[in-house]
Amino acid sequence: MLKNKRRKENGFPFRLIFFLSLALLATTISLGQSLSQKLHEHPVSVVSHRGVFDGNTLENSMRGIRQALVFGIDFFEIDVRKGGDGELYLLHDATLDRTTNGSGPLGEKSENEIGQIVLKDSGEPLPKFSELLEFTSKNQVYLMLDIKEPILKEVLGDVRAFGLLDRCMVLTFDRDRAAEALKIPGEFLISVLVNDSEDLGFYQRLFADREFLAYVSKEAPIELYQLVRDHAIQIVTDVMGEVDEQSQLDKGKSYGLFQKDRQASVIVSDFPILLRDLLR
Repeated sequence: MLKNKRRKENGFPFRLIFFLSLALLATTISLGQSLSQKLHEHPVSVVSHRGVFDGNTLENSMRGIRQALVFGIDFFEIDVRKGGDGELYLLHDATLDRTTNGSGPLGEKSENEIGQIVLKDSGEPLPKFSELLEFTSKNQVYLMLDIKEPILKEVLGDVRAFGLLDRCMVLTFDRDRAAEALKIPGEFLISVLVNDSEDLGFYQRLFADREFLAYVSKEAPIELYQLVRDHAIQIVTDVMGEVDEQSQLDKGKSYGLFQKDRQASVIVSDFPILLRDLLR
């Protein structure tokens, strides 16, 4: 009996190491999941518009993005612009006035001037794109990139340097930008704006065998959503504005009605927590 007991005790450390190794492997696999895999494994993915998660959080803010992740939001639409110092920053508007203590175009500001700029309310420095990429590399986070200026190659070059191309989607809103994105090598996803059947046909010919997603406006007729789905193309849309606002009043009922008719794969919202909870 004593011999058997010792054998069991001696086996315990090995079993512990074995199960810890399995846990580590599972974590590694999870952290390595691409955005394409995520979208194919989940019927619908919810995206935080500009990093906002409750409708009031300061947009394009690292503090807001970190808080959103705590609540389980892991997919962020963010805007990228270039400063006069050559760095890339998170900023939606053409000027600094609305969201920061600065004024005028970011591209006209020197390194010293940008160093004095902070976001309103939070007081945090204007976030660098590299800061977001570092955060993304350390967490299971996905990015939807709205690149406001002709800096697409530069932005994706930085994403590539962090090894994050397969966790990003690039938004394009015209045919020239879509063609430009298509020429850049990498496993990032591309979303194209589809306003009608002519657009859909054009992009099917342009992309040939490469996967793309169709951004269909929330105001588009239901028939266009159906047409895109009939071609087995995943749909991106948004509910900012009236749908978001109405859903705050009816506790998400409007989200359900919206999605029932459209069956989008990716939905962008200013209230992603409520939207996610409703769609569950």
